[in-house]
Amino acid sequence: MRKRAVLLLSLLCCACMLAGVIAPTTSWAIGKPTPTPAPTALPEDFDIDLVLEDLLRLLEEQAYDQTIALADGILQSEEESWKALYYRGFAYERLDKLDEALRDYDAVLQIRPWDSGFWRLRGELVLKQSDPRQALSDFKRSLFYNPRAQQTYLSLAKLHERDVNPAIRDLYTAIARARREHAQGAGSRAIDTLTEAIESFERGSRPAELGYAYYTRATVLLSEEKEDEALEDLTLALELQPDMQDYYLARGIIYAESERTQLAGADFHQRMNRLERDSLELDIALGEDVAVEMAQGLVARLRFAGEAGQRVTIAARDFLGAGVDPLLALLGVDSLPLAGDDDGGGELDALIKGYELPADGLYTALLSHANGGYEGVIRVSLR
Repeated sequence: MRKRAVLLLSLLCCACMLAGVIAPTTSWAIGKPTPTPAPTALPEDFDIDLVLEDLLRLLEEQAYDQTIALADGILQSEEESWKALYYRGFAYERLDKLDEALRDYDAVLQIRPWDSGFWRLRGELVLKQSDPRQALSDFKRSLFYNPRAQQTYLSLAKLHERDVNPAIRDLYTAIARARREHAQGAGSRAIDTLTEAIESFERGSRPAELGYAYYTRATVLLSEEKEDEALEDLTLALELQPDMQDYYLARGIIYAESERTQLAGADFHQRMNRLERDSLELDIALGEDVAVEMAQGLVARLRFAGEAGQRVTIAARDFLGAGVDPLLALLGVDSLPLAGDDDGGGELDALIKGYELPADGLYTALLSHANGGYEGVIRVSLR
């Protein structure tokens, strides 16, 4: 199996997770309740990147009131600066102003609703507000977007310890431990850890949360080049959690790698249906190229007329080298999946090559993105 498939499964869905934005310290001093200064006045032509660096420095120095004032100044002209909202919310949380912090985190998620790290952060905050049910929902939303998020599993283990559910707590703890073992190069030990956790549940007792364990074991098995066993685990995971979009992507990659293109197309189609946040419809003719500006959660539907017996090749390429990762699925005249591909065109590019159309009629090429990157121009050609 190509290394690309294994690498894809280890990538984070969110490029700006909490750990990558602020390095947490072992303890934070809660600032004294003092009147918040007025918003910091900024020149009209201020450099947003430089000011955000100043904002982060203030936050690291635990100058929370000044952080809030400077963030206020930024947001007066840059209302959609998610970093300013995040830093201000973090400062409010350190000052124990939880309602204000929650308001800012909610605003961040309006801009970045797919950001796994912020869903976990919001869950931790509402847990401080004694709302474990909402915290559970937020943590599971975090895993929907990134089922590889080790810190979210630890947060869920802590939540279930509070709710006195030792079986589920131990399951989440085992998943987090296995992910750590795998990262340290101990793949066999990680598989043993997960197998023990799965088998600790009695036959017939299969809570939905076991899907996370099967998925995690599948990612480790893939790194050990045990594709068939990984495929079995992904199927079991989807039986328990049929709405987890990343499981379909993982299984579809295995199908595509083994040239089971129709099964790959079916899984990629399922992934797109669950991840879709925006849509685009275009017409394309044989011999034409079109450019699509990809964004997170976008699904483009490219319709074309075909005839029975025609062989078509659909290529989706990262046109400007921005790192966007195209994902393709071909639907037939009955709107059922016929084929799909992720990296068959080399690097991140997708390619459905020489597919023989089964009937006359209108076909649809679905274009979206995998986990390797989602912002950039994709050039789609139909030959």
